[in-house]
Parts: sequence; C-alpha cells; structure tokens
Amino acid sequence: MKPLYLCLISLTVTILAACSSCSGNASVVPPSDEFKYTDDVEYYNFSPRLKESQLYAVKVAGEFIKVFPTYEPHLAWFGVDEGTVKVEVSLQSGRIENAVVRPLGKNYNYRIENGRLVIDLHKYDRVSVEVNGDLEQPLFIFANPIDKEKPSKDDPSVKYFEAGKIYDEGHMVLDGSCKEIYLEPGCYVKGNILGVDLEGVKIHGGGFIDATGYPGKYGEFYQPFGIAFCRCRNSQFSDFTNLFANGGWSSLYTNCHNSDITNVKTIGLNSAEGVKTNNDSMDIIGGINLHVSKCFMRGHDDVYCLKSQKFKLKGDDVDGIYYEDCIGWNVDAGNTFEIGYETQLDIKNVHYKDIYAIHSGTGTNGQEMKRAALSIHNGAAGTISNVSYENAYIEDALEFAIYIACLKHSYNIGFDDEGNALSYSPGKIRDLSYTNINVLNVRPGRGACVIQGYDNEHQVSKVTFNGFNYLGRQITSLDDGIWKIKKNCSDIEFN
Repeated sequence: MKPLYLCLISLTVTILAACSSCSGNASVVPPSDEFKYTDDVEYYNFSPRLKESQLYAVKVAGEFIKVFPTYEPHLAWFGVDEGTVKVEVSLQSGRIENAVVRPLGKNYNYRIENGRLVIDLHKYDRVSVEVNGDLEQPLFIFANPIDKEKPSKDDPSVKYFEAGKIYDEGHMVLDGSCKEIYLEPGCYVKGNILGVDLEGVKIHGGGFIDATGYPGKYGEFYQPFGIAFCRCRNSQFSDFTNLFANGGWSSLYTNCHNSDITNVKTIGLNSAEGVKTNNDSMDIIGGINLHVSKCFMRGHDDVYCLKSQKFKLKGDDVDGIYYEDCIGWNVDAGNTFEIGYETQLDIKNVHYKDIYAIHSGTGTNGQEMKRAALSIHNGAAGTISNVSYENAYIEDALEFAIYIACLKHSYNIGFDDEGNALSYSPGKIRDLSYTNINVLNVRPGRGACVIQGYDNEHQVSKVTFNGFNYLGRQITSLDDGIWKIKKNCSDIEFN
C-alpha cells in the first residue's frame, strides 16, 4: 500500500519534567526467530499544515511516517491487519545508545542496530519507547487495526471527520439525531465531546481528538473534561487518540451501562503555558457492565479511576467493570489503577486482567501521598467487594506498589443530592483476589504495600494472594518487610 505521510504539529514551550526515572534500562532483546514481516500497513494521511517532530524519526515497514510532537510525549500511529510489522526508531540528531520498550511485561522483541531501535509490533500493540533514559519526552507508538467497515459519509446520522483535514469543532454536544462520530485515520479534530441520555452511542476510528483549550464544563459535570458521557447505554468507543492539556478529567463515563471502551489512547499533559495541571485519564463514576480493553492512558493524576459518587454528580452503584490488557502511566500525582476515593455507594464485581502500570506516582516533592500502582482508597460509606487482579505488572513504583485502605479524607466525607457536605461515615473492603502480581522495580525506600482498615468495624477482610512476586522474590505473609501498614484487617491469605 502506497504510504500517505502522517504530518503533525509542533508545540514550542518549555519542557516540564514529567517524572523521574528509577528503573534503569531494560535489556535489549535479540531477535528470536526469523520473522515474516508484513507490508500490509495503513499509513495515515494527516494535513500537511501539521508539523513533524524534531526529535524522533519513525519508519514502519520500510516507509517513514511522521511523528506528532507535544511538549511531553511524542506520538506515532498507523494501521495494520495481521502479521509482524518492523518499526525503526531513530533520533533526528544523535544516536540511540540504550532504550526501554514498555510494557516490560509484554516482552517485546527489540534491538539496537547502528544507533537506531528496531521493534517488532503487531495489531493493538501500544508501546512507550524511552530512549537514552529520557522520560520527559518518550515516544508512544500505537498499532491500530485497519478499519474495514467505515460508515457512509452521506449518512445524516453520522458525523464523519475526513482524513487529511483539520477541524475546529469546539464543544460538540451529541443528541438523538447524531449519535455516531467517525474519526477517519488522519483527521485532526480540536474540541471536546459530550453525550447525555443516549442509546447506542458510537465513537470510533483511528483519528485524533485534541481537547487542549476546550475543557468542557456543562451542568451536572463538576470537572472540566475532554470527552464525557452520562447515562448512555449500549455504546461503543474505540480506536481514537485523545489529547488533553487541562486540569480535570480527560475522559468521563458516568452511569453508563453495557458499553465497551476499546483501544482508546488518552494522553494528558501539563498546560501549554507551563502550569502544572492534574488530569485524570479515564474516570468511571457509577455504571454497570462496562468493558475497558486494549487501552493506553497517560496523565498527571489518576489514570484508570473508578468511583461511585462525585459531589453533585451522583453515580449509580458500580457492578461489573472489566479492565483487560490496559496500560497506564500516572506522571506526578494520583494512582495508576484506582478505586476511590469517592465511594459513597457500593462498588462490586470489578475485574482487572493483564494490566501494566509502567510508571506510577512520583509523589509531590518527595512527600508520601498514598499513591500506588494498584490502589483501593475507600473514602466513604460504600462497601467495595469482589475485586480481582490477574496478571498485573508494576514496572516502576515510585511511591507504593499496592495500597488498600478504608480512610477519611477532606473531599471524601460525602454529599447529598444538592451537593451539601454530610458527616463522614466509613466503609468496608472485602473479598479481594490478587493472582500473579509482579513488582519489577521500585524507587529505593519506596514501593511498599499497605492493607489498612478504618477500625474494627470497618475492616479490609478476605484478601487472597495467589503468586506475589516482589523484586524477584515471592511474598508469603504480612510479616514480610514490604508491608508498611497492616492493621484493622483480617483473613489475609498467601498461596
């Protein structure tokens, strides 16, 4: 397939320190077998008005693609159907001396050849390439599936954004007349999206949404957002990339039921003016039967966050939330895979499988802030129960690896329907399962774990660990030195 070059934007502001590295470099993996590389690649045709990265050059299946620069990570993406794709990364100036390709838990096949990095990728691969120890400006590469079922441009129920064009849409509010947005790979859309009380919403395609400068804030939504959906049922969100450089929540799903979020990539930045902004990547507040899979999220606060109530925005009970093959990086605040702190209602049947916390929680000025790769912070009266973690990789825990606690915090006291503060009432946590947990690296003096109930009546209870590898050794009891706090808990088992 003849390539159409991916052309991209240059942002010229002072680079902020995104996070500090403590992990060192992963070993370079030599090629294992002779690969049969595919050249069936879809190259995205972005507008030539968008400029290219001055830091990285990327070649896919022998053809250069352009790289989208931000003042933090740089982004490159393409489409592929089946087979192995040879991706070559080089610096525009200088040589690659060493590199880490994350998630480490996926064991990517990569090597350095003549000062450039060669990676073997496949459909749905989402990697963070960290060159010469640079965590301030990593390179993210996303291999999307080739979309073979595009909607008609003439369908009045579809908002179709075409490849090769730049759109300035501002605040997009979906209604019953248009519930589908198609982002053709190669489109660049500035604005945010809101949908309320809709059935069968569909937002899909490998295009790019840039909500920078368009933080939505509507009615019952307390936080600014890039993408927000409330009380939507039987909906699909897939394949697009979303950029958000504001304080607030990059994407928000409240009281949604029976919906899928697949292969969505959300990148949160500090402000373009150099002002530090905490931004969550994806918040689910209330909801039933939601599936989140094959996603990549990076933000300056919580990444994958699950709540049951937030101030005036009241959520449902949470029942049946599934995270599978999800990758997260929280830069300098928050948690990577978080339940809490706003938990006024019950949360149950939450399942994590094949999850990767590639960098987690630096803390603020070295202060300990209860931030962790895998965290449950029950800050209110709800009961959190039946939560499972299976095949989790904690690759760079800069504060805590695991934090499980019933606790009180200033913004967790609870609110009535009018937003008035209520007196604090503690909750409970029970029936947790951790299977094949792997802590690969922690900051010296950090990376400990916590199990902490509120009191004897509000405990953390019935927790089972089935294989917990911490820095190369198996953890077999609460008496192991990794546990910083272990109180008001019961029925903790290690198998």
